[in-house]
Amino acid sequence: MGSICGTIPRKNQIVSMKTRNSDQVFTSTEDIQKIYIFGKVLGVGSFGKVIAAKMKSNPLKRYAIKIIEKRKVKGREDILANEIYILQKLDHPNIIKFHEVYQNRVNFYICMDYCQGGELVDWIPKKYKNFHESNIQEIMRKIISAVAYIHDEGIVHRDIKAENIMITSKKDDAEPKLIDFGLANKFDSTKLRRLKSFVGTPMYMAPEVIQGKYDEKCDIWSLGVLLFTLLSGHMPFHGETKEELYDNIQRSNIGFDAHQWKFVTSEAKDIIRRMLQKSPQLRPSAKTLLRHDWFKKKLQQSEKIMQDQQLKNQISQSPSSLDNRSIYEMLKQNSSKGGSKFRKEVMTLLVKQLNEQELHNLREKFKQIDIDNSGTITIFELHNALIAEGSSVSYDEIEKLISNLTPKHNQGLEHKKKSRPSLELKYSEFLASCIDERKFLTREKLWSLFKFFDTDNSNFITKDDIKEAFARNSKSFTDEQIDEMIAEIDPNHDNKISFEEFCQMFDNAGIYQNLADDEELAD
Repeated sequence: MGSICGTIPRKNQIVSMKTRNSDQVFTSTEDIQKIYIFGKVLGVGSFGKVIAAKMKSNPLKRYAIKIIEKRKVKGREDILANEIYILQKLDHPNIIKFHEVYQNRVNFYICMDYCQGGELVDWIPKKYKNFHESNIQEIMRKIISAVAYIHDEGIVHRDIKAENIMITSKKDDAEPKLIDFGLANKFDSTKLRRLKSFVGTPMYMAPEVIQGKYDEKCDIWSLGVLLFTLLSGHMPFHGETKEELYDNIQRSNIGFDAHQWKFVTSEAKDIIRRMLQKSPQLRPSAKTLLRHDWFKKKLQQSEKIMQDQQLKNQISQSPSSLDNRSIYEMLKQNSSKGGSKFRKEVMTLLVKQLNEQELHNLREKFKQIDIDNSGTITIFELHNALIAEGSSVSYDEIEKLISNLTPKHNQGLEHKKKSRPSLELKYSEFLASCIDERKFLTREKLWSLFKFFDTDNSNFITKDDIKEAFARNSKSFTDEQIDEMIAEIDPNHDNKISFEEFCQMFDNAGIYQNLADDEELAD
């Protein structure tokens, strides 16, 4: 930990941090205000605050930056490093997206997606007149899918609550995002070693957490408390003191006698009973919950929700957003472009810089293919989707396709359950592979991506620029790897990349130029 407790050097450097499990994360000492324009304060906590921000090179995308005062986490930097490590590895449509991390002498800065809708706990009352059980069903399906994903990755959240679910926009069909992995930790899937730390939010704590020996099933209990609260408007367990609350959690049974429960389906009550079993062994896994009858039940929606859905469908079919390519054509476009490591990394950055609306159609396509709601696409799922759209591609061809689209050294968490297939397409990999390049790779977008690396405005990208930019994303590459990246797109061998060389990496640069020019003329 010595590398982050001392003074930060004047020259921009990559500074490493270690988690409690000795995993390594990387941060940049670049001046963050050279990259971002800071906006209003979104919230204040015990360790710092969260502010809204925009990237100077891409002002259309909004970010939330968590600013943590170093003096308040002194001696506990490994806990912060653990949060960063977990955030950067998780990749699911309903988990908050990590972007970059910086530090200076005073603060750490964690940059994430901005959720305009605010916290779920505040968003629902504003929507309550038009809010039905069907809305809660869809929110819970997505959050349970996110929890199933992190459990598959060997991670337990330990603080699931309404305040830790953010909403992407103010619209009725906005996406929920699971946030705040500050208390998250790895768990032992063999059940030989249990977690013991007394952490979490008291009203959401599982009985076994109070007793001091637990595993990932504590998250299922918290999800049950959340669902009970969303459907009834009040918490299932109460107490005038913490001791009384903890006693009620361990001893009291839940009831559905209140007036509100008369309007709730029997399937919803059943899934709550299962989630709030006192014994963790009797609680279903998150994956099992997704197969419960409640999620199979077609619930009636309000008239306004149906109108909003019709409008959304009309927008998705408009000429500006229509993408008639088949799934196979989408994936093949990048698979056939093969080897450039730098190109693949830049495409991942492009996806991060797009907003929710721009990614809407691809996100919906991903969910259609991901039939088990695991947050990843397996060979089996992709094969089924391609057959359904009329493709005759073989299973072996699909395996080769996914292999070409995924990194040789997977950036995912080391822990993998044996039940998960070894070859799969992650959410961000799917987006980067399927994105409509003719629509999004305009000269303007390419310039924004170029300036992401060229923070000193030299109009060239050097080895140090690449290394520093990846450090902001908490990634590390060796000098040899970066030399290979530069060599792939540096025809004159001057060890730096000009903007024109950068554009040529994406082929058809002239076409993108013409598209951008046409857009400017239209304005």
